[in-house]
Amino acid sequence: MAAPLPSHRGTVLVADDDPVMRLLMLEMLAQVGLDTIEAEDGDQALACFDRLAPDLVLLDVEMPRMDGFEVCRAIRAREQGRGHATAVPIVMVTGDDDLKAVTQAYEAGATDFVSKPINWPILGHRVLYVLRASDAIARLRIADAHNRAVLAAIPDTFFRMSPDGYYLDYEQGHDPGAAFTEQQCVGRHVRDVLPRAIAERLLEQLATVLDTHSIRSVDYALERDDTVHHFEARLVSTGAGEVLGLVRDISERKRTEEQIRRLAYCDSLTGIPNRQAFLEMLERELERSRQHGRKFAILFMDLDSFKRINDTLGHDVGDLLLKVVSERLHETIRPGDVVAHQGLGEVPSRGMPERRGNNLARLGGDEFTILIPDLERVEDALNVAHRVKDAMRRPFHLDGHEIFVTASIGISLYPEDGDDSSSLLKYADTAMYHAKNCGRNNAKLYSSALTTQMMSHVKLEIGLRRALQNNELYLQYQPQIDVRSARLVGAEALVRWRHPEHGIIAPNDFIPLAEETGLIVPIGAWVLRTACSQAREWQEQAGRPVRVAVNLSARQFKDENLAQTVLSVLTDTGLDPCLLELELTEGTLMDDAVATLATLEQLRTIGVYLSIDDFGTGYSSMNYLKRFDVRALKIDRSFINGLPEDSENAAITRAIIAMAHGLKLAVVAEGVETREQLALLEEYRCDMAQGYLLGRPASGEAIGEMLVGTAFVPETRCAGVGQ
Repeated sequence: MAAPLPSHRGTVLVADDDPVMRLLMLEMLAQVGLDTIEAEDGDQALACFDRLAPDLVLLDVEMPRMDGFEVCRAIRAREQGRGHATAVPIVMVTGDDDLKAVTQAYEAGATDFVSKPINWPILGHRVLYVLRASDAIARLRIADAHNRAVLAAIPDTFFRMSPDGYYLDYEQGHDPGAAFTEQQCVGRHVRDVLPRAIAERLLEQLATVLDTHSIRSVDYALERDDTVHHFEARLVSTGAGEVLGLVRDISERKRTEEQIRRLAYCDSLTGIPNRQAFLEMLERELERSRQHGRKFAILFMDLDSFKRINDTLGHDVGDLLLKVVSERLHETIRPGDVVAHQGLGEVPSRGMPERRGNNLARLGGDEFTILIPDLERVEDALNVAHRVKDAMRRPFHLDGHEIFVTASIGISLYPEDGDDSSSLLKYADTAMYHAKNCGRNNAKLYSSALTTQMMSHVKLEIGLRRALQNNELYLQYQPQIDVRSARLVGAEALVRWRHPEHGIIAPNDFIPLAEETGLIVPIGAWVLRTACSQAREWQEQAGRPVRVAVNLSARQFKDENLAQTVLSVLTDTGLDPCLLELELTEGTLMDDAVATLATLEQLRTIGVYLSIDDFGTGYSSMNYLKRFDVRALKIDRSFINGLPEDSENAAITRAIIAMAHGLKLAVVAEGVETREQLALLEEYRCDMAQGYLLGRPASGEAIGEMLVGTAFVPETRCAGVGQ
């Protein structure tokens, strides 16, 4: 018997120009009991919104004619024009890690966002959560309006007061907690009835009312029976030298405002303050520290390799890890680290979550900040950082998994490093990245030298952007030798950069920068075209096929135009596809298995030769070797180093070669530097080798001369190169 369908929970308008995405969204929403309306573009979405009044709108950012941002703004304009008290929640679907799109979505009036690739199993629940949050806010506003109406119908407490602050008469309201009794007030001075601080504020406004004949109000809080009551006293001149006061209990309104503020200031996943709350807390601490000549520190913490947790164990486990991390941080921070400087009897005015350690905040993702006030010594901040770092190193037991993570922490100090919140937060972030670059699981103080490094980094990026235009990049090629015949059968293309001012820039300095900035895609396309042209030239020189190997970075491999770029290069250069070897790392292949399989299939269809670079340093799984159907693997130089003396590396190398041959894969050994290593590889039946013993990286012309001078054995088919 089929399970009953969930009851109706609301109607969602789904707007996306991709029919497959719409179909998946409709299916996921239906599974949680949501009715749906679909629209294929922005115009249809607005028409459906006007005609059917959905409870929530799910908008794709990229749509023809009218994109998601325009639709969002148009809906908000309609609501404002119609005088709607409550806005329909709008959830935008943005690209993965597209921070600019997320910011633009919120500026357009979006309630929340979902990033691609979409986690389909939780989409419906995410939408239900947004609907519930929107409904909660609407109910809170309705409750507030209802309470105001009720209070308006019930006589407030009122009193008459003399110019010098004595109660002349007093009529208690119907709310027993709203005021004092007549016996407690009449004939007594206000200082004898109310706490002195409140009484002084009331007397100050009393004088203003008598002088200006205007209406003034005073908000204050009183504790009764262990409960804090909030009151509003409105004062008006009677025209007879006296003041009439009306007192209303506004506790419910304050609680409602507090709940609404919590939605804006509290991180929905961990329950701790969010970025906005932290920034306002930081501004208050800056003002306090300036007034009293105090120092404080900001700790900026980021989990190392958190993306790996999400990718391997899923976002649910990643979210659970963030919750437990926030709890562990609360346990680790000493009570004195808490920023809480309200006066006696006062409460936070900004809706900050009132819990121990409210100096802790989650800025987003896996980034947390800690504010340490009243800092006596720099060592105190470092001690907190090291306690946090040590706490993160303890294993996390989550959902049946034992997870190990580390943290990188940056520290900025007031006033040494800056005197405004923006600079202090930026410098703490800079120090955190320095900690990561120093090997992770580190805590580093900010210094001006880091800013100099950042500027140098920026200048290097600018230079790299010009390098392609100015022909500063060039290729060198490292020979690949057939181990059994000692013939040169191929070469690996290696990109180099000759800077006009700084000379040769090491690849380790500019390749990561190219990855980070996305420049690796156009640089990679240039490398591909240049290497294929060179391979074609070698073939004509030597009269036999020679394979050229080109490394593909993770960013290149994810480029949706990769297959088209490869096909275009092969067509333009006339190189046979089987003479182009594309090298991929294990991490690149494992990043997104579904997308990887699709891209590999496109490349196999073209006919290029696929190999795995640096084998043994990553996942090293036979399962993925069979799934991805590559043609060769390259043993990382770390296993070749030390051969033949290192028995463990020898055993690993022999096992890798045997496994690869069992899967009908060719094997290339990297980093061969001695004749003994080469002899051992020949004994293990390794197919090809490269390294300084066999040839250092050289120009294309030099490789061409080597080819012409190498003994020639006729090749009958392309697939026989190097085998």
